[in-house]
Amino acid sequence: MVGKMTDLELFKNLKKPSVYGSDVRAVTLLQTHISFVALTGEYAYKIKKPVNFGFLDFSTLEKRKHFCEEEIRLNKRLCPDIYLDVVPITIENNRVSIDGSGEIIDYAVKMKEFSQEKLMTNLLQKNKIDEEVLDKIIDVLVNFYNFSERSKEIDQFGTVKSIKINTDENFEQTKSVIGITISRYIYDYIKDVTNKFLEQNKKIFDGRIKDGFICDCHGDLHSGNIVVNKSDICIFDCIEFNKRFRYSDIASDIGFLAMDLDFLGHPYFSSYLIEKYVEQSGDSHIFDVLNFYKCYRAYVRGKVTGFKLNDPNIGDLEKEKAIYIVKKYFDLAFYYAKLCSLDLKRDKKPILFVTSGLTGTGKTTISRKIHVDYTAHLISTDAVRKEIEGIDKFERHHDAYNTGLYSPEKMVRTYKEVLKKAESYLKKGQNVVLDATFKTRNLRDTVKKLAEETNSNYMFLYCNCPEEVVKEYLETRIKKKSISDGRWEIYVKQKDSFEKLDKDECFVEIDVSNRSFEYQTNVFNEIFDTVCED
Repeated sequence: MVGKMTDLELFKNLKKPSVYGSDVRAVTLLQTHISFVALTGEYAYKIKKPVNFGFLDFSTLEKRKHFCEEEIRLNKRLCPDIYLDVVPITIENNRVSIDGSGEIIDYAVKMKEFSQEKLMTNLLQKNKIDEEVLDKIIDVLVNFYNFSERSKEIDQFGTVKSIKINTDENFEQTKSVIGITISRYIYDYIKDVTNKFLEQNKKIFDGRIKDGFICDCHGDLHSGNIVVNKSDICIFDCIEFNKRFRYSDIASDIGFLAMDLDFLGHPYFSSYLIEKYVEQSGDSHIFDVLNFYKCYRAYVRGKVTGFKLNDPNIGDLEKEKAIYIVKKYFDLAFYYAKLCSLDLKRDKKPILFVTSGLTGTGKTTISRKIHVDYTAHLISTDAVRKEIEGIDKFERHHDAYNTGLYSPEKMVRTYKEVLKKAESYLKKGQNVVLDATFKTRNLRDTVKKLAEETNSNYMFLYCNCPEEVVKEYLETRIKKKSISDGRWEIYVKQKDSFEKLDKDECFVEIDVSNRSFEYQTNVFNEIFDTVCED
């Protein structure tokens, strides 16, 4: 009951334009599991549902008012111009009004409305997000974290004890959906890996606290909460209702957005985001906990999206869609849990990943994904080639095929140096990914030999894209700053000399242009299951 009006009655009233003033002609009402958002054109109004999920309690009018005020205060940190005020919802003579006269039955957060087309999620669907936008987002976030509040109280939320409260709550609150949105096997696997990871890595989590990475974060950092308007970045809708979800390791915040990009079919943007964060922040130890937090965040999203199944305001069709989405989140959490499991093995072998394929087919793209997922040292022939010559890695050299920097003699020297670098890491038990063409069987045999000599597992990642995609990519890349000198004419020449991988070579074929979640999940799981099997 909301005042003298039920939740359902309020929901029906919020659809009426007259509630928002005489100048409002139409209203669009959106909803999540915890709130309604009314879009009126100039302003948006967010109304909290009177729900109590344990970790969130909006069950009384006083609590909803308090958390509306907190929402304004906290979100002004990253969006000072959008969040305006807390306004009452009133009723008089059976007429509901926003900021009107009469009895106050609820409260709303009043905001400047922005175009839904500017949401990062929608821009991703239209291919309107690029690395330049991600650079700006990281600039905003790193600056935000640098000035975020830190204290002994906040540090406590980075301890294993506090983190386990959150993870235990997740597993307890998803018991009821086993067999509906998550299988018993996946549920048990994620729970087991989560608990073992926390148990075995207390020193790592304590180190994150000591190094100052626990602070007052955003708490709900995904693309649906980011507005991209030309050069302006607005990150809104942070967690206001529970400190233990906002007070966290920065890795949990950044990991959330990286997970979201994976979920939306942009795993390579996800990897780029992490690389840029490390570059800007110097937080190279984020990889110690990144897969853990990505698993945690994917599981949380699966859990809270599943709350829609018990919401009377949501129809059957939307609930069917929710089940599909929840399953995807749990599948993604399962993948991250498998990556986490590698850190739990006592006698694990290092892994040597090696890309192979023609220029422009996505070898660098997949290398970066493997670099982040497996904490693998990335070694690129493009970079090593120019390093040997003592020239800047971004210096363009458009030599003819098999000439200049790309002559057979210099190619042999480059690959020899690449394998030498790889050997030094593998002997230390560290994973490596080689970003190179490896176009001949003889070259690929050197990889197998190196793996045997260093007692490593190895795998070839054969990149193969539709030619029209390759051509478009190469024409775009040549206009940008890149260490690669690959061009369409080189691709055409390489086709004649490339020796296809045989069945006896350990490889997985990848089309990086395929953004289907199901395809990507299958490919990345295949990579893991092939190279990491006991």
